[in-house]
Amino acid sequence: MNDIFKARKTPGSQDCKTKYVRNSKTISGRLHDEMVMMDIEQGKYFSLNPVATRIWDLLGSPLAVDKLCVVLIDEYDVEPERCKVEVEEHLAEMVRLGLLLRS
Repeated sequence: MNDIFKARKTPGSQDCKTKYVRNSKTISGRLHDEMVMMDIEQGKYFSLNPVATRIWDLLGSPLAVDKLCVVLIDEYDVEPERCKVEVEEHLAEMVRLGLLLRS
């Protein structure tokens, strides 16, 4: 997975009303402070860093980018604009990989 809060790319802006939620077909579990998951249909294994793991935890119910960033800005030393850009990028990648769904 991409290192969230490390790179500064500018992905396409997400609709602020779009919500994201975990794909229930993905099996996941904790290994220390990281999340490991398996998508059986794809036969792929994924490992999330601690920030991406926190996002995964928060997406137990549908949330929009702005709501995710409110929590993350409170918990991590990150500028609001940087948070928005990197969370959008991370979510887009997770959707592309089939790990998250948009609603």
